[in-house]
Amino acid sequence: MVKNILVTEYTNSGFTQDDAEKIVAVLKAELPNLSDGDVLSFDFSNVKFFTTLFFNIAFTSLLKEMPFEEYSKKIVLENLSEVGERAYKHSLENAKRFAAMSKEERETREQIIAEILADE
Repeated sequence: MVKNILVTEYTNSGFTQDDAEKIVAVLKAELPNLSDGDVLSFDFSNVKFFTTLFFNIAFTSLLKEMPFEEYSKKIVLENLSEVGERAYKHSLENAKRFAAMSKEERETREQIIAEILADE
């Protein structure tokens, strides 16, 4: 079964952390209810603005919790603009590289990022 989710019912852009958190809420509500073979299809029709940050928070952060194969079977993004497609692909590739790192490499990178953010 495919559950279609019209993104504009939750946000009009894929730009900010707040926009992403609205989609995260949908994912948290819907993912536990999926049966084997079910798909969440996010329709981005009429959404014009995107950032990699949005996709990092809303979607590709899920790769910390599930393998890419499972993610790609459960989550589908449709009707992205060219800019949205590029931002999503960039976010997805970064998440896949991060997931392929050893635990030690991930922890080191997370520590470096935390230190950088603490200095701001």
